[in-house]
Amino acid sequence: MKKISMLAVLTLLPVYGSMAANNMNNKTNPQPTYWSVTEVLSLPDNSPVVMRGRITKNMGGNMYLFEDSSGNVVLEIDEEDWNGNTVRVNDIVTVYGNVDKGVNYTEIDVESVEK
Repeated sequence: MKKISMLAVLTLLPVYGSMAANNMNNKTNPQPTYWSVTEVLSLPDNSPVVMRGRITKNMGGNMYLFEDSSGNVVLEIDEEDWNGNTVRVNDIVTVYGNVDKGVNYTEIDVESVEK
């Protein structure tokens, strides 16, 4: 019986800890931490990022130029990633995505755009 109880406690402990951490984060840090373009350019491939700035140019297809006060980077935004938002040039947006690094480029593979 003690083995089963201990197993139950050990199994639920990580779940409870995760829930508590998420709850604390929501109370102390309700806003996401935004990465600047300069910071994003130095991150490794596949790093998750949240950025706030402006989409300044459609570069053709699903490629867009994003700019904040530190510089600019290319975004790849698929149709479903717009979440129904209509974004005009220079509207301030929040972009959620992952760094995509190649040999000669760094861009952001966008997962979601919020206006």
